[in-house]
Amino acid sequence: MDMKLFKFSALLALTLGLVASFVSPLKATAADDQFRVTSFNICLANTVDGDNGWEFRKETFVEVVKEDDPTLLGVQEALWTQMEYLDGALDGYKWVGVGRDDGEKKGEFMAIFYKEDAVELLDSGTFWLSETPDKPSKGWDAACFRTATWCKFRYKKSGKEFVYANTHLDHIGTIARQKGAQLVLERSWELTNHGELPFFVSGDFNVTKESEVYKTITGGLGDIPGLVDTNMVAKEHDIAQPYTFHDWGRVPADKAAIIDFIFVNDKVNVEKFKINPLKHSNGRYASDHVSVVATLSFK
Repeated sequence: MDMKLFKFSALLALTLGLVASFVSPLKATAADDQFRVTSFNICLANTVDGDNGWEFRKETFVEVVKEDDPTLLGVQEALWTQMEYLDGALDGYKWVGVGRDDGEKKGEFMAIFYKEDAVELLDSGTFWLSETPDKPSKGWDAACFRTATWCKFRYKKSGKEFVYANTHLDHIGTIARQKGAQLVLERSWELTNHGELPFFVSGDFNVTKESEVYKTITGGLGDIPGLVDTNMVAKEHDIAQPYTFHDWGRVPADKAAIIDFIFVNDKVNVEKFKINPLKHSNGRYASDHVSVVATLSFK
C-alpha cells in the first residue's frame, strides 16, 4: 500500500473513532434526561371524610405514588402528620417544604419530594402568595395562607440544572389567585436567571383553563413569557377521565374539570401527560383529587 494512502486511512479511522466516542454519550444523555413529575393534592387529614379519612387511604396514596414512580413529587394540603408518614413510606426520597401557617410545622405543606439518587438539591425556599411573600402571611382576598415551595436541582446523570416549584392557589379569593399566579411567574423568572434554566411548576390552581389565571400563566406577564400546559403539548396522553377534582366521586362528570396542572417553560420537552383514575385498583380513593403526571425531558 502507498505510504500516503496508509497514513490517510489511519487518520480517517482515528477521526471516525473520535466522532463515535462523542456521539454515543450525547445520545445517552438525552435518554438520561427523561423523568416524571407528579402533582398530587393529598387532601389534608381530617375527621369529616369518614371512610375516606387519611388513616384508611394513606397506603393507597403511597401505592399510587410508587406506581407513578416520579423523580419529583409535589403535594398540596399535607399536614405535618402526613408528611411524617410519607417521609417513612416513600423510600429513596427526601423532601423540602414548610407549614404555611408559621413557616415550620403548622398548617398545610406544599412540599416537594425528590429522588436523592437522581437529582442533587442545590437550593430551595418557600414564599407566601401575599403582599409580604418572605414571611408567613395571607394575601389580598385569600381565605387561607398560601405558599409556593421551590427547589433548584442538578440532574445527576447529565449535570443539567433546573428549577421546580409547587403551589396551591386560594379556593375563594379571585384577586389572590390572580396575584398569586403573577408572583409565581415573577419569582420563577428570577430563580431561573431570566428563563435561562428549565423550569416547571405543579399544583392545585383551583381554576380551569378558561380562567384569567390560566391565561396569565400561559400568556405571560410583561417581559416574562408564559408557561405551557403539559396536557396541551404532550406527545402522548393517558387520560383516565378528563378531570382531576372529584370530591370523593360526588362531582358529576359533566361538571368536573381539570384544576391540577403542570406548566413548563420553553426549555422543557413534554413526552407524556397522564391523569390517574378516580380509584385505585384496590377500590379506594387515594384523595379527593387524582394525581397528574408529566414525563419531561430537557431541550
